Amino acid sequence: MEKVEYGGIAAGGRIYSLRAAKGMTQEQLAAVLCVSPAAVSKWERNLSIPNIEYLWALADFFDCSIDALVGRAETQVERVGMYDDEKFRLAAAAEALRRCSQISRAEGLLAMEEAVAKMNCDSKFLSFAVHYIMELFTKQVDAELSFRLLENYVTTLPEARRMEGRMIAAALKMIFEGVSTEIIEELTISYIGMEYREKIGGMVWGMKRNRQEILNQFKEKKVYSEAAKLLEGFEHRGDFEIQVILRNLDNVTLTAALAGASGDVVVAFLSNLSDRMLCFISEDMERWNGTEEEILAAQKKILELAGRCNEMNTLRP
Repeated sequence: MEKVEYGGIAAGGRIYSLRAAKGMTQEQLAAVLCVSPAAVSKWERNLSIPNIEYLWALADFFDCSIDALVGRAETQVERVGMYDDEKFRLAAAAEALRRCSQISRAEGLLAMEEAVAKMNCDSKFLSFAVHYIMELFTKQVDAELSFRLLENYVTTLPEARRMEGRMIAAALKMIFEGVSTEIIEELTISYIGMEYREKIGGMVWGMKRNRQEILNQFKEKKVYSEAAKLLEGFEHRGDFEIQVILRNLDNVTLTAALAGASGDVVVAFLSNLSDRMLCFISEDMERWNGTEEEILAAQKKILELAGRCNEMNTLRP
């Protein structure tokens, strides 16, 4: 049987490496996915290809993108400006750190720890780091030692997450030392890069308009055309489903799709973005001057993502 490769790199090798890194057998991975061990064996030997539902499940389980799972080269993945996957994650984590700093200064460290669990942030390490440091503090472990231990955990993160881990560890150290929110914001910007600072127009994380003002400007928005109504009804979907879609969507597609949608749909999506991403995407929408064809293509991508989410939910126990 002919072996199948993506982008010149065998996907089976990636699946094998990720499984081995977790110390799992083929039988254990098969049990997680509710497939036979023979199916996993064929995937790893490149004798068959997981269908999209299983690619989705594998990516979720191994905490990576489907592109990384199948070994697509970076140049093969659509990247636009500052909005690559890593910059999105860093910006979201930076926004959460800004809020942590504000809460800790206003209400104390215990209030910050409670707030972290409720934040709409995809960083598992942030939640771990806050609880870990607080636990060490209650045990009266020296602060310097506590953060050295936290930095050791950063080195164990997957390579794609280490920059995020270093930023979180450095910012939390400043938060626990009582450093001002403005300096912590400057620290996190330095991890994201010059493009990010240029994007916010030299502001030190100050938004020109508050969150509600941004959302209000889109409430009365009309659909672009009769054909561009593919997302109508999404305003009735749950926040969790929309958040899952957003995590798997690049900003170019999101901007084009929302440019054609009604105000209710736009607000439903934008309401699930962090303050910083809300500011950026709203500005991109204001400047957007694409075509109906681009709108329809983008909206169809969102429908496909939503469909895959629904299919995976039926597959999971």
